[in-house]
Amino acid sequence: MADTVRIGIIGAGSYTVNRMLPGFQKAANCEVTTVVNRRRENAEKVAAQFGIPHVADDWRQVIESSDVDAVLIGTPPGSHFEMTLAALEAGKHVLCQTRIATSADEAREMQVAADAARARGVHSMLVPPGPFYRGRRFIAHLVKSGYLGRVTHVQAFNMNGSMADPSTPLSVGRNDIELYGKYNAAQLGLMYDVTVPWTGHATRVLGHRATFVEQRPATPGGPLAKAPYPEQVTVISETESGAVVMNVLNWAARFGESRIEVYGDQGTLVYKQRGDVLLSAREGDEALRELPIPPEHDGPWLVEEEFVRLIIGEAEEPSFGFADGVRNMEYLEAAYNSAMQETWVKLR
Repeated sequence: MADTVRIGIIGAGSYTVNRMLPGFQKAANCEVTTVVNRRRENAEKVAAQFGIPHVADDWRQVIESSDVDAVLIGTPPGSHFEMTLAALEAGKHVLCQTRIATSADEAREMQVAADAARARGVHSMLVPPGPFYRGRRFIAHLVKSGYLGRVTHVQAFNMNGSMADPSTPLSVGRNDIELYGKYNAAQLGLMYDVTVPWTGHATRVLGHRATFVEQRPATPGGPLAKAPYPEQVTVISETESGAVVMNVLNWAARFGESRIEVYGDQGTLVYKQRGDVLLSAREGDEALRELPIPPEHDGPWLVEEEFVRLIIGEAEEPSFGFADGVRNMEYLEAAYNSAMQETWVKLR
């Protein structure tokens, strides 16, 4: 492969525009050559903003382009399966947004395809969760080094008031089953991915779902429609390490604060998403105090650079891959089935 990796963008929504494209512009040894979006006029705006030379009319054109070596799939999960398999078959490296798919079966098939492609020198990677990214590596170090003693309990809260108003339409947010699948639980899976490095994977889960507003306007001022997803989901997990994890999502919580609390038998950590603030206290301390992230454990966002390094052979394995996506979907499915069946559900 040439020294420069040519990137094609499939799906240029706000996350791609605000985080991924600036990341590719900063990364060495790559250039973004093509972009496609559901609406061509939006793709043209993105192309003009970032100096992307080509705008495609269909995602297949990006995959078939001789000016594209690798693709970022930034679309909703409902299209990840088809696009990823087509890209890998065409010999294009794939960076796919999380969630990997809309079902565990799809995710497992994608992993099989990715493993087969890897044998041909074609690489794949998932975009890791953006929230809590900066401090994850530091907390993993603290857990491994015994700073907290034995970790016994983790509480993860993804809270906001975006759906607190009953008049908020379903067109706001991720409320389309066609795009996100029936197991969608907003950012429940995101918090799972963040905490897994500290606790290990869930071995069994107990889920609960609550819908506070059964019907909402389909569009602003439009007719009422049944809400496809709950505003609140809580999942209790037993994990490989023995720690118990409570994962709480509530998007009808006014002034809710997204944070993660990690409790050990010798200390406590609280990680607040806003501002990447870490608080800690250990046995003998009187109260929590701010714990700065040291430079050697700081985790700046370099995902796009990592993907390029993977392609050109400067990295052997992705830090967040399709196997992680499979485990995430298995967790989401188990949490859904548990809530529907009102019982514990085991994972592998």
